Amino acid sequence: MDILLIAILLVTFVVFVVWLKVPVGLSMAISAYVLAAAAGHFAPLKFLVKGMFAYFDVCLVLMTAMILMKVMERNGLLNTLTRDLIIKFGRSPLILLSILTLIIMFPGAITGSCAASVLSTGVLLSPVLLRLGMPRHLVAATITMASVYGMIAPPVNVVVMIIGGGMDVPYIGFDLALLLMIVPLAIASTLYFAYRYAVKADLGAIVQEYRNKEPATGKMIYLPFLAVIILMIGPKILPNWFIDLGLPLTFTIGTLLCLAVGNKFSLVKAIRDGITEIMPIVGILIGVGMLIEIMTLTGVRGSIVVNTLSLPSYLMLLGMAVMMPLFGGISVYGAASVFGVPFALAMLGQNHIITISGLSLIASMGSFMPPVALTPVVAAQVMGESNYWRVIRPCIIPGVLAVITGLLIIIFADPIAAIIL
Repeated sequence: MDILLIAILLVTFVVFVVWLKVPVGLSMAISAYVLAAAAGHFAPLKFLVKGMFAYFDVCLVLMTAMILMKVMERNGLLNTLTRDLIIKFGRSPLILLSILTLIIMFPGAITGSCAASVLSTGVLLSPVLLRLGMPRHLVAATITMASVYGMIAPPVNVVVMIIGGGMDVPYIGFDLALLLMIVPLAIASTLYFAYRYAVKADLGAIVQEYRNKEPATGKMIYLPFLAVIILMIGPKILPNWFIDLGLPLTFTIGTLLCLAVGNKFSLVKAIRDGITEIMPIVGILIGVGMLIEIMTLTGVRGSIVVNTLSLPSYLMLLGMAVMMPLFGGISVYGAASVFGVPFALAMLGQNHIITISGLSLIASMGSFMPPVALTPVVAAQVMGESNYWRVIRPCIIPGVLAVITGLLIIIFADPIAAIIL
């Protein structure tokens, strides 16, 4: 019966997402109801509503973060930050590419959305990568990889939040582990794509071009950025001196400070644009919450967990490497909820922070998988590349290396935790 219910769930989901082109979040909600009806629960309204609010705190973080990103774009902070960093570090190929990677990652790290990186700093920095002599499809691939790594970088890793929420693990203590895990891989992927072009390019001309651009008004433009960093890091470093305000309030304070410095802009329009852009991700999280609640009600989730726990270790590792990225082709967040939680529960004997971080790295590689492949599709559109497969193909080798790295991190979770935690 459990196998039949799982089959009904998967078939319904694929039909609505792939054939009928229904948005992923709505497809998850419909699949949740079909699963409930197939199990004999024809009016599971209470469970559906409860599931809708399962990730309300995460949705609040995403919305306030995206508003902050839009406001930083409008007041000139992102442009000024990019200009100053390229002027200061742009003459070394290695440092320039590392800085470009971190800038592209920044919106994804703040919002937990790779699309935010592609559509903001990815667009902003694509001319620099083109000036290095890179083909358009490789520029799109570079932006894609950096954006995906930004999605799972601290301070906001939604995949970790989903897995942790499924096993009652708070989102605390992950920042350092994620930082040390993600940033080297992200920089290495950019170097893999771009270094051979950067060493041949005239970096001095690029620096001079940015030096000639007019910055936003004064150094006070950095006030909101510094305030957000201090409010996020302060309670962790000096807990007796700082109160942890939480990410939504921290991002809101940063948004209000942006009104006082830099270019003038319409706050209402920035809020509207930010909410519009992040709403598909919020919809997916609402759908994920509904699906998990119904899977729990029908016993499907318990069946998956029990069967996962009974797998031999080599099959479990193979399942992590294959099933999570494949399901991530439909939804990375769905892969985190359906497979990430059981795999994390199966590894409860070792350090959960490192294990869940490694699982988030593996799951994120589903961003390149068809049929959705959202990140490379958006990056291809931004770069004017008609065939998004040309963007996906260069990402295969870095993606496979990331999955292998994630598996090694999970296997050696305890020794790694002893070193960095």
